[in-house]
Amino acid sequence: MATATIFHRRQFSLFFLWVCLVHLAGLYFFTKGFLLTRQILESRSTSDEPPRDFWPGHDHDRSPSANGDADGCWLRPTFKKAVILIIDALRYDFTIPYSPSIQAAEEKPYHNALPVLHTLASERPRNALLLPFLADPPTTTLQRLKALTTGTLPTFIEAGSNFAGSALAEDNLLDQLLAFPSSSYPSSSSFASSDHNPKQRRLVHLGDDTWLKLYPDHFVPHLSHPFPSFVVEDLHTVDTGVTTHLLPLLRNDTLRHEWDVIVGHFLGVDHVGHRFGAAHPLMRDKLQQMDAVVREVVAALDDAGEETLLVVMGDHGMDENGNHGGETLEEVLAAVWLYSPRAFVGRRVTGDGDAHDEGAAAVPQVDIVPTLALLLGVPIPFNNLGRPIEEVFAFGFGGSDGQEGEINWERLVRANALAAAQMERFHVEYTKLYGSLKGGVEVRIEEFVQGEIDYGDEGSLQRAYWGLRGYQAEMLKGYRRVWAQFNILNMVEGVVILLLCLVAMVCALVDGSCFDRPGIKSKAAFAGSMVGVFAAAAHFVYADPAFHVVESLILGTTIASLTGLIAGTDCNAVRRCWQSGFSIGKLQAMLFPLALAAGFASNSYTIWEDEILLFFLSSFGICTLASATQPTSSVLFLLLTRLASYSRLCREEQLPSCRTTFYRLENYIPWRILAPFLTVFVILSASKGLRNRFKNAWNTLYIPALFLHILFWTLQTASEQGWLANIITDYTSKTICIVIARIVLLVGLFGLGSVLLSSNHYDKPHILTTAILLVCILVSPPTSGVLLAYLYSQLLLLPRTTSHKAGPTVAALLGSFYFFTTGHNATFASIQWKAAYTGFRDVVYPWSPLLVGMNTFAGPILAACAVPFFFTPFDSSSSPRSMEARAQMILAHGTVYTLWAAATAIWACLLRRHLMLFAIFCPRFLLAGVLVGVVDVIGLVSSFVM
Repeated sequence: MATATIFHRRQFSLFFLWVCLVHLAGLYFFTKGFLLTRQILESRSTSDEPPRDFWPGHDHDRSPSANGDADGCWLRPTFKKAVILIIDALRYDFTIPYSPSIQAAEEKPYHNALPVLHTLASERPRNALLLPFLADPPTTTLQRLKALTTGTLPTFIEAGSNFAGSALAEDNLLDQLLAFPSSSYPSSSSFASSDHNPKQRRLVHLGDDTWLKLYPDHFVPHLSHPFPSFVVEDLHTVDTGVTTHLLPLLRNDTLRHEWDVIVGHFLGVDHVGHRFGAAHPLMRDKLQQMDAVVREVVAALDDAGEETLLVVMGDHGMDENGNHGGETLEEVLAAVWLYSPRAFVGRRVTGDGDAHDEGAAAVPQVDIVPTLALLLGVPIPFNNLGRPIEEVFAFGFGGSDGQEGEINWERLVRANALAAAQMERFHVEYTKLYGSLKGGVEVRIEEFVQGEIDYGDEGSLQRAYWGLRGYQAEMLKGYRRVWAQFNILNMVEGVVILLLCLVAMVCALVDGSCFDRPGIKSKAAFAGSMVGVFAAAAHFVYADPAFHVVESLILGTTIASLTGLIAGTDCNAVRRCWQSGFSIGKLQAMLFPLALAAGFASNSYTIWEDEILLFFLSSFGICTLASATQPTSSVLFLLLTRLASYSRLCREEQLPSCRTTFYRLENYIPWRILAPFLTVFVILSASKGLRNRFKNAWNTLYIPALFLHILFWTLQTASEQGWLANIITDYTSKTICIVIARIVLLVGLFGLGSVLLSSNHYDKPHILTTAILLVCILVSPPTSGVLLAYLYSQLLLLPRTTSHKAGPTVAALLGSFYFFTTGHNATFASIQWKAAYTGFRDVVYPWSPLLVGMNTFAGPILAACAVPFFFTPFDSSSSPRSMEARAQMILAHGTVYTLWAAATAIWACLLRRHLMLFAIFCPRFLLAGVLVGVVDVIGLVSSFVM
């Protein structure tokens, strides 16, 4: 018997390992074809090779702004120095006056807290320019910095030489600044005797250390001061450090000659948003601090009287909760502000009114790259798709006939001609290397600029300018389409694998043959092999040659194993299953997941998934109320479901029909104090029977850990509110919280270890579930802790309300439902990054990502862990039959998530040109893919420990 038990245990584990690998293969092929890819060109613009002339009969070198008549490269420079300040997450409405008629009806703390940008743009319109600054998703800081320095568009995957590394390989603004010498070096510069190349511009970096990861060798070491960027809890260190080192560089007469470009990156606004939300009083304090810094920098530049450009901009915005995944306008609309003591801002060419008006048209962030390149007299980076900001080059100074305040059409056309010609050069190179662009850019610059440009005729210049603008707009629009191309072959292969895996898992549930015999019938194995060989051969012929050998082997092996298992299914077992009829439990187990899977084809259905899950769970509770052996359990199940539904995090698409309550509860201090106590009370009340069975574990480990949870969140809240300021320092309170968190984490790890050592197979799932619960409530906010306690209670109630056949399906619905109620959505912005710092002061790999994962998927994780315990007959048998029943419960639970993953992949494939693909269908597929992986891992662990 012992040998048979070990044999079956190994067989279960191998089967679930195979399921994990098949899911991984299916998701790999689908995402390879679905997630957008941009090929990176390593070509670079050079000062001695301007873009070629695209219209005959005109020689740029004979124009009044030819590159040989000044210090510039392609265009006469306007400034010799620049100070570029990035205020992370500087949303546009943080910078303009509060107007109830345009903005929110209620004034928020961030309104009118940073007035200097708008004030100077209004009072000195020829010296300052304020515009909305539109970012292309994804709006992570790393992707934004790439776009702000290369002028290209971000995608999910950027293929090329820098794919595996962090340093940026493609042409960028900082490389160009280093490559083209500056004329501002005094002969007495202290760099004359240093290792620095006297022909290079001197770049200084202050703040976010992400810049050093992208540009490791670009900055002057002894003047640059990087700071860690992931310590969200720290609101002031980075900003104070930047200010401390920045002002002396501007005020000190000696240091002022030691640099040409300063890049300062402030993080405090972003960190306040992540930690407290946009509408918190600390946001006002932080914005006022930024206002004071900008005023001091402006005063220093005015006193110096140098030809220096000051740029203040945000890399992205944030929503009201401080997130910036890129799903809403608030998250992508930042601000950009340019200032100089010398006049340089012209009036707007397109439209009426001043550029800094609230209704000003947004400037794409890629436009800052050609703007800064031409203002500083360096070549435009090769891959740039932006166009120069028109107000900056429309100013009437320096031209042959321009006067201050007039539109300098010649300079404006010259700047746009250079940018358009560089776009054309990039387009020619890209198509030469990567072939024709299906659905992409098919326009030629001659279609927009016809004939010769007469630089002495304003009418000719105006026609040329509008033609150039039209060409640049079409190029940008076209490449947005190009980098939205999908590999249909890979997508279909991924969908086929996921669907076959779904069928194979259903066959295993119905037949059970994969648990009764180690191999597959020889005929089925032969049939599977033939199908696998055919699939591998087809992929080898039609796939990308760079990967077709390895991918063909993976595809062929996967499909061969799947079709072999399906072909080997006992038809009599399928017939018996069908003839046995369909009870209410069976119907619920099939209809609810299928209805949800079908609904993912609708964007409205997907948006309101949390409400659909609430309806399904309520329907389940009502159906079981009459048939339950203990009706009280069904009533409690319904009550807890309804209570949990009051916690919501609304998507933008749900407004105004939805009201977010999750963060309202989190920001209500009395609730934050009460919630941990309520969490412990609910858990202890629900687990009363289990505590009698496992007295030692509960009394010595779990109950003390629960009370440490109360202490942790009480101390955390008191520290954030400043209640302990006169008793202990913030550092001490943080240290105490770290110690408490690590003790609870150790209890969880000890519980996982005891699972492996326990000889009672019935006890193992309970120990595993409780240990995971302790960790999940620790890394989750207090409101989520209460909700996870509700989930734990409902999982304990389920065996009393339904048959074990419907149990795994209801557990999957519960896990998904509590994913939404705990403050998450199928959006990147809803990820609660603060969990990464539970028990740590900084990001620590691999623990920080693991804690974020536990926070995000706490509901599905708990439900999956509980499946083999709560839906198996209550006996302690470790016989093969008992373990097979548990394994089938785990398999049924995983089948539900496989169905949802396959469905979201199918709908994403069919709706790949849908307007809401990347806002709704793509995030939902990614969520389904991650969840099926999480459930697979838990199923594999559960099958092993059984």
